[in-house]
Amino acid sequence: MVTIKQIALETDVSSSTVSRVLNNDLTLSVSDETRRKIIDAAQRLNYTKKHKKSISKKLIHIAVLTVFSEIREASDAYWRQIYLSIEQNAQDQNIIVDEIIRINQGINIADFATYDAIIILGDMTQKAVNQLQKINERIVLVDAKTRYETIDSVNPELRLMTTRILDEFYQAGRRHIGFIGGVNDLLELDGSSTLAVEDVRSEIYRNWAEEHQMSPHFYTGPWHAETGMQGAISLLGKEHNIDALLVASDPIAIGAINALKSENLEPGIDIDVVSFDNVELSSYLVPALTTVDLNPAALGKTALEQAYELANDERDWTVWATIPGNLKYRETFKK
Repeated sequence: MVTIKQIALETDVSSSTVSRVLNNDLTLSVSDETRRKIIDAAQRLNYTKKHKKSISKKLIHIAVLTVFSEIREASDAYWRQIYLSIEQNAQDQNIIVDEIIRINQGINIADFATYDAIIILGDMTQKAVNQLQKINERIVLVDAKTRYETIDSVNPELRLMTTRILDEFYQAGRRHIGFIGGVNDLLELDGSSTLAVEDVRSEIYRNWAEEHQMSPHFYTGPWHAETGMQGAISLLGKEHNIDALLVASDPIAIGAINALKSENLEPGIDIDVVSFDNVELSSYLVPALTTVDLNPAALGKTALEQAYELANDERDWTVWATIPGNLKYRETFKK
């Protein structure tokens, strides 16, 4: 029987694209030429679409492993919302999701062999990921900086949204743009960390500033409000003319806004501020915070769907999914 993978090789496009075209996915952005090429190849090779099996009676057991502590989640709802989405969607299917497993609380790596699939929230070292993959190859990474050829991933569209915000600042006449971001510790499976990496938004900001021949003004630290306060004060001390701030998370932005107000600067009037996360509190701030909704519910739902496919051996190719964000314009930056 002809497979999706064979059609992908025949047409020189990804297996994921072939599958979506043959399943009439209207949300797929692909040229008419490519779509026609896939359909022609499928007909030429006598491809027969498999009928979806009825929902399996087999219970699927999925582990959710996170690199984040409860303290971090208490100050940053983004990761907690992803897990809650996984949990809620699992209830609608034959999927059992245990209590979230936290690396910092200690784990027994051998236990992961008993699961049908593993969802990992956040970044770990490549060594840690490879160790887990040897125990259980059915893994889905969520919002991880590193991409692996043989491991599924689900990520928010951070690169596109970061560039879009910077471009909109520039179009609004802002020429002294600062950035305040967070730093991620890469954990080993024993919970230790010897390496910290900057968030991808920091990298994009510096590259964008260089391309536009602008001096970068950035500050990074832990993912909480104090980083925003210290970052805003530090940046203003070095560059008095800052007219816009891009901030990597709403909790950090809340600290930055408080710092700006303490300097008698009004966010959205004296300095534009745009952040990421769209936590519930962001719309109730004064002024209300312009921020990117990264759609954690869709990230969690998609991760669970991919883990379910892997657990049931429904495909033999890797899927790297990207979930689009939505910029919520409010008072700290208006379109």
